[in-house]
Amino acid sequence: MNLETVRVIGNVLETTWGKSSSADGTYSIKYVLDGSRLTLQYTMIVYFAGEQSLRPQVDTAYNQAIQLVDAKLGEVKSAYKAVAGTALKIKDAGGQDNLELIQPQGPRKIAYYRYNHVFQIED
Repeated sequence: MNLETVRVIGNVLETTWGKSSSADGTYSIKYVLDGSRLTLQYTMIVYFAGEQSLRPQVDTAYNQAIQLVDAKLGEVKSAYKAVAGTALKIKDAGGQDNLELIQPQGPRKIAYYRYNHVFQIED
């Protein structure tokens, strides 16, 4: 992967300096660029009252994560094409999600929902 590709991807995905992933602060999408592997890391906080409400909320969070990661990838591809003049070739390497309870006691439970999706950037 050439330096121009890295620069364009970094500019589109960088959220450290004064930009947030969501205007209302409900989720975050960060990235890791390791060689030619791009990982988009989606995180949101999930609140649930009991075990029965957890599965539907996780399913909703998963669907939202897929949509937002796909939208972010679309932004990257559009920006890359506008700057480089050629299409960015990306191969889907799959995704994985998890739930981490951060407040398991009490009537309202709080957890981090995370979804990481890996893409292989092809030259």
